[in-house]
Amino acid sequence: MKTGKTQGYVLTFRCINCGKHEVFAQYPSEGIEAEARIRARIYQVTCNSCGWCGDACGLSAICVSRTAELKARAAGQGPGL
Repeated sequence: MKTGKTQGYVLTFRCINCGKHEVFAQYPSEGIEAEARIRARIYQVTCNSCGWCGDACGLSAICVSRTAELKARAAGQGPGL
């Protein structure tokens, strides 16, 4: 039975403009993924503090967390894959 929840990972980055840890990316996944695979991608991100937008390499993430429910993205926005 499907619950409608999206599982995956949330990556946290340090903003290159303001220095705050307010930059996040999502990596949807049905199951457990190797961290090396998640970090090997480029993500389109926006800082929630200063509004800076750009690309972030998963290797520079300060934290990778597994989550049971990701927020739905607006139409036309991919998961950064």
